[in-house]
Amino acid sequence: MATLQEIQAQIKQLKKEAVMARRAEKTQLKKEAEAQRRAELSGVIAQIRDMMKQHGISVDDLGGRGRSKSATAGVKGEIRYANPAGGKGWTGKGRKPAWVIEALAQGRALSDFAINK
Repeated sequence: MATLQEIQAQIKQLKKEAVMARRAEKTQLKKEAEAQRRAELSGVIAQIRDMMKQHGISVDDLGGRGRSKSATAGVKGEIRYANPAGGKGWTGKGRKPAWVIEALAQGRALSDFAINK
């Protein structure tokens, strides 16, 4: 007859095996789902291309630019306030930098740092 410790060790081992089996099954299901998705997409894309060809429609006619980023993506604002210590300036948007907070606490005005153009 097995001892309590041996039974507990067997339970622990079985739990580990069950977890590993579920992970493997989940990974396999994800792979199958992605393969199915790619297959369906390729069929749909082929149908769309055929219909576009039938009706004489080009990609330009659709008015889209595909997956390109917008013209303003990643563009930062123009710096409006200069750091007197020569570090980075501030656009006036978002959180105030430490140098602005310190200067305002000392009684200086934000307009003291404005870059005039």
